Amino acid sequence: MKESIDADTILDAAARLIELDGVEAFTMRGLADDLGVAATSIYWHVGGRDKLFDSLVDRLLREMAHLPADGDTPVDRIACLAHSQRRALIERQHLLAIAHERDRTPLLFLPIQQMLAAQLAEIGITGTDAAVVLRAIQVHVISSAVMQFSAVRGAKHDEEDPSLWTEDWPDQALVAALQSPTDYDAVFSYGLNALLAPLRDRCADAAADG
Repeated sequence: MKESIDADTILDAAARLIELDGVEAFTMRGLADDLGVAATSIYWHVGGRDKLFDSLVDRLLREMAHLPADGDTPVDRIACLAHSQRRALIERQHLLAIAHERDRTPLLFLPIQQMLAAQLAEIGITGTDAAVVLRAIQVHVISSAVMQFSAVRGAKHDEEDPSLWTEDWPDQALVAALQSPTDYDAVFSYGLNALLAPLRDRCADAAADG
C-alpha cells in the first residue's frame, strides 16, 4: 500500500467519490481503498468524516469565490460568471448539499452576488433595480443547473408524450423537436442572453451618448 499522500490528494479523491456516487455512499474505508492507503493515514492528514467534510466545504467556498468572470464589458463579465457558476453547481452538486447541511450556503453565493453587484454598478444599475436583476440571474443559473443535474441523474424518460400533441398540430417540426432530448446548455444560453439583452442595450446607449 502507498502511504505517500497529503491532505490535498485526500480531499481531491473524496470530492471525486462524493460527486460520482453521492454523499450517502461515501465511507472513509472506501476512500482509503480508493487511495490505496490505510484508513489511519487519512485520519492523520485530515481527521474524521466530519472534519473532512468541513475541509471540502472550505475548499468549495474558496472555489466559488474565485470563479472566472472574464470579458471586455460588465455584461460580458456577468455572462461569464453566470456560466462559471452554473458549471460549478452541476459539477459540485453533492458538495453543495454538504455545505447546505452545514448552513454555509449563504457564504457560498455571497462572493458571486457581490461580483454581480459590482458589474451592475459599472453599468449604473444599483439599489432595488440591481437586486431584481441580480436575483433574476441567480434564479436562472440555479434552476438551470438543478434541471440539468436532475435530467442527467434521474430516470430516463421521453421529453414529451407524443399523445399530448394532435396530429393536425400545424408545426410538427416543433413537436418532433420537443420529443428529442433537451439541450440544457443551449436553453440556458438563450435565457441568459434574453436576460442580459436590456443591459447590453443600456451599455450601447451609454456609449453612444458618451
